[in-house]
Amino acid sequence: MLRKKPKIGREAMLKSKPARNDALAWEKNENDEVIVTIERREDWKAKVLSKVFWIPKSRTLMLDQIGAQVWDMCDGKTTVDQMIRHLSKEHKLNLKEAEVSLLTYLKSLGKKHLIGFLVDKEDLPKRKSTKKNASGKAWGQ
Repeated sequence: MLRKKPKIGREAMLKSKPARNDALAWEKNENDEVIVTIERREDWKAKVLSKVFWIPKSRTLMLDQIGAQVWDMCDGKTTVDQMIRHLSKEHKLNLKEAEVSLLTYLKSLGKKHLIGFLVDKEDLPKRKSTKKNASGKAWGQ
């Protein structure tokens, strides 16, 4: 039915590479801020809900200058660790402050489906597989 998303450890998260959602339109303004345009879904659920509730066709989200720096680094090539070191050096933060702030910000962008995280397969947690025989008992028991 519903699959749980695999939870990854700290080391895997630091090695992951955030990537922007290609379905979103975005642009930079003259103040180096990023404006992301989020379009309304056009599936049957959204159509029904838009008849009951007022849902705009699109909405915009503005990221400030630091948010725009993070957005630029979410290119699918830069690791989270590299992003932490860059922000730490540029904004004169210690590594722990930069890590906590960046991970919190990336988590909020991820929850809004603005970015995704590219993780190497070997960094994902291993699934425990219990093969069952015809009697329904797990092998090796």
